Amino acid sequence: MNFKYLILFTLVLFAISAGAQKIQLKKEGKGFWFTENEQKIFFFQRQLNDSIPSHSRCNYFHPVYDLNGVCITEDFPSDHLHQRGIYWAWLQIIIDGEQIADGWHLQNFVQEIDEVEFKNTMNGNGVFSYTSYWKNPEKPNDPFMQEQTQVNIYPQQINYRRIDFTIQLRALEHNLQLGGANNEKGYGGFSVRLKTDDNTVFTDIDNKQIIPTELAIASDRIMDISNKENKSGVTIIAWEQNPGETKWILRQQMSAQNAAWPGREPVEISVSQPTVLKYTLIIHKGKRKAIPLKYLLKETTK
Repeated sequence: MNFKYLILFTLVLFAISAGAQKIQLKKEGKGFWFTENEQKIFFFQRQLNDSIPSHSRCNYFHPVYDLNGVCITEDFPSDHLHQRGIYWAWLQIIIDGEQIADGWHLQNFVQEIDEVEFKNTMNGNGVFSYTSYWKNPEKPNDPFMQEQTQVNIYPQQINYRRIDFTIQLRALEHNLQLGGANNEKGYGGFSVRLKTDDNTVFTDIDNKQIIPTELAIASDRIMDISNKENKSGVTIIAWEQNPGETKWILRQQMSAQNAAWPGREPVEISVSQPTVLKYTLIIHKGKRKAIPLKYLLKETTK
């Protein structure tokens, strides 16, 4: 190749690469801001947020912004102080048949974030990964669970942004089990505490409206939560490869929206083979019908 054209080719590749690296991470306070072209996407709480000491917590995302720059999540809501932005937590944490902690209500439970890494891909994605160790606060040197999480943040499209969450759980103690609420609701797992009101509408994959009920709802692996005025919305997708069945705990107001797994009956977490849970969040504006969900659903089967 002619030397002149080689330099030009290299400069073009560099420009493409540099232009694609849109998602950025900035350390601030007790965590990290994620932005694209200086527009805020969300904040990750790496260290304990002890604004209310009885409900100190980390390992969650808040505030989360829609495509219009409006915060759509809540933290320390007065009706459920333990709920927090985008998070995943379980009520029953059991070893040898005895409940040792409650990660949902933050009882006898803390997490320590380690091994944080961030990189950009050639496609412009931001890939954020870290390890979280689950502990009893009275035994800070003796974690019982290792969580390895990767968050893939895609550049904004015209009317939506995609964010993938891959959560790998590996027990550090034998005979460890996780379960949801020990009642007929069975809530627990991947959750989003959204700002909702009487204008909030829930729809399934077929765009059929779902009416929230007290108990878990058996539906497909997709749930959209939007404002009926079509200003913005969030679609939650539970990946097809996830173990067991995902049910939905939905609330019109004053509670988190939960892709409940495994439900009331605890499941064992292996010390050798991680339990892998994958979810996708689509933050969109306008009608959900305009989002290429069929394409995105195909992507979540890989």
